[in-house]
Amino acid sequence: MQVLQVVFYLVMPYFITKALEKWKKLGIISPILLCYVIGIILGNLSFLPIDRQLAFSLSEYSVPVAIPLILFATDFKSWFRLAKKTIISFLLVIVAAMASALLAGYLFAGLVDEYWKISGMLIGVYTGGTPNLMAIGMGLKVNEGTLILTNTADAILGGLYFLFLITGAKWLSSRFLPAFTGTSPAPQVAATKEETGRWSLVFAVLLSLVIVALSVATSIVLTGRIEVSVVMLMLTTLGIAASFLRKVREIPGTYEAGQYALLVFSLALGTNINLHELVASSSLVFLYTAFVMTTAIIIHFVLAYFFRIDTDTAIITSTAGIFGPAFIGPVAEALDNREVIIPGLTCGLVGYAVGNYLGFAIAWLLMP
Repeated sequence: MQVLQVVFYLVMPYFITKALEKWKKLGIISPILLCYVIGIILGNLSFLPIDRQLAFSLSEYSVPVAIPLILFATDFKSWFRLAKKTIISFLLVIVAAMASALLAGYLFAGLVDEYWKISGMLIGVYTGGTPNLMAIGMGLKVNEGTLILTNTADAILGGLYFLFLITGAKWLSSRFLPAFTGTSPAPQVAATKEETGRWSLVFAVLLSLVIVALSVATSIVLTGRIEVSVVMLMLTTLGIAASFLRKVREIPGTYEAGQYALLVFSLALGTNINLHELVASSSLVFLYTAFVMTTAIIIHFVLAYFFRIDTDTAIITSTAGIFGPAFIGPVAEALDNREVIIPGLTCGLVGYAVGNYLGFAIAWLLMP
């Protein structure tokens, strides 16, 4: 039964992603959210003989492997080659996320359990993405229910914001931001992980496992035990360091492999969640997440006005911060502007790299 359970956790995310690809109308649903939902449903069926300890162990191992794989695709050199306005706008995204998370921490202190941990996770997700939220949550030893609630609230609110981005965002922001002026022909998609590279994905996974082992060893040397926050920060640092090696950066499929590991994490963790407890404690976490996300977006666009950031750049960098690279293409298409695709993807990947550092820093700053 344990072997069958492991096989299920490893294979089910594949069918979920294929189903979402086939039924385009479900595209707004996050695959991670869907994995959570399926896991929670299965975990609350009393007649299923689920080994919850096995599921928890699998979820613990998935995220550390995923973080380096996702970071391998980051190209920091291309970040410094971006237009000045793009870099400024993404820095404003980071400033806005930090300000909103700090403000929420002070306003909700005493009202929401683990409020400082939630602020840290939201900093991670609104400067980088879901991998950062999960890494920070595990590093801060957040309650499993709080982790899923925060991610679920982010997915629901993110869906609403995505609808706004592809419908009325350009019309509204053009009322107070200048128009985009292109400086070069529309770029072709850069040769990154999609193109050939002689290093196999198997090597990338092995390299990720080596980085995990080095991170654990570093934690033991520094603290005398496996301190998850130290492990996550070391994973981030070593993953970034590896990305500076061109042959590592251009290994095809590392980003997708990392995302797949996160789906395994979500499915396995979901089976350990008590549905009744989840529903009972959801309202304040949802409100907390809504406050941080909405405030961060508003602050960013207000700052963009004062820094004279153009409409398309403000929108695409906001997309990179709130969602990460995955949503850059659809939003750029809605903007009818291919020139912002590469800058948006670059900002999203850089956000993955900095999100963990910022998330832990803000959480520790707010820690009572």
